Amino acid sequence: MNRVFKTVVASLLLNTVYLQAQETYTLEKCIEFSLTHHASIEVFQNNIQIAKEQKKQAVSSYLLQANSALNFTDNLKLPTTVIPAGLFGPNELNVQLGQQYNTNATIDITQTIYDQSKLNNVKSGSTNVKIAQSQDKQNTELLIYNTTRAYLQVLIYKEYESKIMGNILAYSQLSKILELQLGKGVALETDFERIRVSLKSAEYQLGEVITQKRNALNNLKNTMGLPLDAELTIIDSVNYEKYANFPDVATLALDSLSDYSINKTNVELQKINFQNKKAAFLPTVTASARFGNQAYDATFSKSFDKWKGYSYIGLSVNLPIFSSLKRSSQVKESKLAYTNACTNLKLVQKNYQLRFQNAEQSLLTSHNSFLSNKDNLDLAKKIFDKTNLNYQKGVVSLTDFLNDDTAYKNAQFNYLNSLFSYMIARLDYEKAKGTLYSFYNQLKNN
Repeated sequence: MNRVFKTVVASLLLNTVYLQAQETYTLEKCIEFSLTHHASIEVFQNNIQIAKEQKKQAVSSYLLQANSALNFTDNLKLPTTVIPAGLFGPNELNVQLGQQYNTNATIDITQTIYDQSKLNNVKSGSTNVKIAQSQDKQNTELLIYNTTRAYLQVLIYKEYESKIMGNILAYSQLSKILELQLGKGVALETDFERIRVSLKSAEYQLGEVITQKRNALNNLKNTMGLPLDAELTIIDSVNYEKYANFPDVATLALDSLSDYSINKTNVELQKINFQNKKAAFLPTVTASARFGNQAYDATFSKSFDKWKGYSYIGLSVNLPIFSSLKRSSQVKESKLAYTNACTNLKLVQKNYQLRFQNAEQSLLTSHNSFLSNKDNLDLAKKIFDKTNLNYQKGVVSLTDFLNDDTAYKNAQFNYLNSLFSYMIARLDYEKAKGTLYSFYNQLKNN
């Protein structure tokens, strides 16, 4: 028993010294670390930049385009043109036109005057930027949610560990006293064995909780973007009222939900796609111009001496006529996809409303359970304190003492479980109404 007692005390002392030597992380610091170091932050920021670059590409396709080319040709054997007999004489003539060496430098300019598909692509680019930004916001909220949940899980296991270690200390001290009393013949061996059983049970629980706490801490590291072998210590002295206070009752604003914003923007994207398919029936108008210089000669040394310029401008109109019903089929398909997107948006609106109402009801239920277990804990402690005092006076038996002790410890764990359930319900409630970032800011300001 002395060995167990010394081990527990040494563990507490070592933990105290270690925590003093290392920076501790509050929930706010953990969330801040996640929002600045998690790898997904870079991915979603890059996605925003990708969408912006794609938008630039869509805009540039409607602007002036200029290309240059330089071609050099060595006609190893010029083609021969046959002029029939009787046109310039009684015999046919074989004529080779052109020069062996030919150099051509050109600048081609094109400008789209009207192309509805390209205009729709510009709209689509802006919509894709909005989707990327909403997805970035969604990822930020997910990091806040996951980090907070993982942090609270570690806190609860640390509380479990603290309670169990306190129980082990109490059982060890009581076992030591009973062992001395047993040696003097003033205590029953069954009472001593009962304490030993309680002590062994508490030691087993401690081993399980330490393993669960280690797993929860690794999960928190992973959520924050920390390597699993990195050191992480979270603060021990926690004001649970900071996390367990009941929020103000609010109504759901759908536009505050990043999920809904993404769905809503996807509907806009489907509408643009529908308009794009209809634009396939419209004409396109393009202006073009070419400016060039050409040099040629029969000998290579003189083929770059004399340059002759030329140029032209033009206007082309392309009008689709018939595609064997392909375009009309694509329009019908895109219209159905747009209709489905609108219908699905109405469905998810109901789902978000239902999720919010369920989260609100769960929050109220878990809060009532938390208050009830808190009252039960106060009552169980009051009863245990009286029984403990009477046991020390020898008024009650060890059996009564252990029964009330067990009831008190069960009340402690029920209180911790209801506290954790309530804090998770509060987190789910903030997520359901789309205010996780506001929740994070409240934590920083408190």
